[in-house]
Amino acid sequence: MAPLNILFICVGNTCRSPMAEAIARGLGVMEVRASSAGIMPFGRIVPATVAALEALGYDPGGLSSKGFESIDLAGFDIIVSLLGPAGLSYLPPSLGAQLESWSIRDPYGEDDEVYLRVARDLERRIRGLLSDHEIRELPIL
Repeated sequence: MAPLNILFICVGNTCRSPMAEAIARGLGVMEVRASSAGIMPFGRIVPATVAALEALGYDPGGLSSKGFESIDLAGFDIIVSLLGPAGLSYLPPSLGAQLESWSIRDPYGEDDEVYLRVARDLERRIRGLLSDHEIRELPIL
């Protein structure tokens, strides 16, 4: 069975969407290919994003801040806007992907505890998404 390809989008691709990418990769392992992109990419992942992921046992390796132009949007099974419905309006209307709309707090500029809360919220929602698609979650060690 082919892996489930998921794209997470937000504004700067520096906090929320890279967190979601790393969490989905960590939980889905071989059954999920996760990516992230931003509407206006910031150009770097902020250290608090990396710290929150590491605190929860996820590997932040390979994360980078990038925009839609560097992603083949047609190659995804699911695209999740972390901006709520407004984020979906930036996508071409002809995509065949399942579109999801999650309103996730932007932790940019907040303290480490906010980043951890956002990461835990994403973890909970991603677990639900994987379960909906019958993806076996692998435990984080």
